[in-house]
Formats: sequence, structure tokens, C-alpha cells
Amino acid sequence: MRHYSFKPAGVAVIGIALALPLFCSLGGWQLNRAAEKRALQAQFASQSAEPPLRLDPSVAEAEPPRYRRVAVKGEYDAGRQFLLDNQVHGGKAGYHVLTPLRLAGSDLAVLVNRGWIPAGPDRRRLPELPLRVPAVELTGVVERFPAVGLKLEGAEVPAAGWPATVQVLEREALERRLGYRLLPYQVLLDAGESEGYARDWKPANVDPDKSTGYAIQWFSFAAIALGLFLRHGFRAGAAQDPGVSP
Repeated sequence: MRHYSFKPAGVAVIGIALALPLFCSLGGWQLNRAAEKRALQAQFASQSAEPPLRLDPSVAEAEPPRYRRVAVKGEYDAGRQFLLDNQVHGGKAGYHVLTPLRLAGSDLAVLVNRGWIPAGPDRRRLPELPLRVPAVELTGVVERFPAVGLKLEGAEVPAAGWPATVQVLEREALERRLGYRLLPYQVLLDAGESEGYARDWKPANVDPDKSTGYAIQWFSFAAIALGLFLRHGFRAGAAQDPGVSP
């Protein structure tokens, strides 16, 4: 007859002491991320459902809440437009078209994101961006400039010529190129507005189900690590017969 005793190796004890808190911490972090993303989705739905806020010079510089619907009146600067590079839509590479809109009665302008346009086979040939009616009154949704995790040096500097391609949107660099002041946010042009391209606006990088899936993976790793630790920690040995003298 055999008996078992729990005698894990020292390396295993150190490993589980490090791995278990790490996996559980990462799982909890992903659950928090999922909750944050659900909150963003709810904010997007509630703010974008509100009646449009008139974005005139008296309120424009006080940034409206994120995803707030706004109505803007002004004139497009059709000759100076930006193409935000490396934007993917429907599995295809392209650009977001950002056109400065000079606010009526002000020296301010706001970048209007008119949507996604595909890149051609020759990246040196940029798409034409015609505007039939420069003077407009439009509605859209307020959004921050896209954040990037790792920015290469000079990525915020627009390329020469117009339209100007740019990798990262930074207000100061865009203002230097334009020669006038910009508001510190963009307006995502409503899908029903004319003079736009492909638009399917939703909160950027928001997929709570993906974060929940990652959380389940991390908790699964924790469970597997604990199971392996317990399994290999028990060691079998021969039981002594009490009726037999040594």
C-alpha cells in the first residue's frame, strides 16, 4: 500500500508564488478594462443621442463631453486637408480625411473627420478630395485625437504638399502647418451628412467581450498552474506494515 505526502519542490513553490498572483492580477485588470469599455459604449450611445450642441466660438474652446453631438457652421479649408495614414476599414488600408473647418465669426477652426478613403496601389499618388460646397453647417460627434502607444520621431509632422499625410495627430504640429488655431479635438462627421466618405463611427478600440475573453484566459492559466503545482507536489511512498518489525 502506498501513501502520499505533499512535498513540493522548492522551485515549484517559488514558481507558483510568482505565477499565481501575476495571472490573477492580469485577469482582474482585463475585467476592469471590460467594464471601462462598456462604460464608454454607454457614454457613446447616450451622448450621441442628445440634440446637437451649437459649437459656436463662445463654447468651442471649452471642450464638450466626449461623443457629444454638435452642430457646426463655417467654411472648409478645401485647399489644406490632412490624410491620417494607416487606417484600416473592412480589412483594407487607407486614410481618414480630416478637413479644417473655419468657424463662422472666429479665428478658430476644427478638424472635421469626413471618413475613411482607400489608399491606391501607388502610395505616392494621393486621392483627390474635392469639396463641392465649402461653406456648410453640419452635425457630428466630438472625439479626441487618436492616441498612440509608441510614436516614432517626427510622426506628428505632416508631409509636404496638400493633401498632407500624417501618422499621428498633434494639435501644435497641425497648427504650425496651417498657420491658424485649431480646437483640441476632432468632429466625426455624421453618416447622414454629404461631402463625406465611409463612416461607421464607434468608440475606438472598444470591445469588452475581447477583454473578458482575455480575463478568462489569465484565470485559466492560474487554475492550470495551481493544478500542476498540486499534482506534482504530492509524492508517493511505501507505507509501513505495523505488524512487521524493522
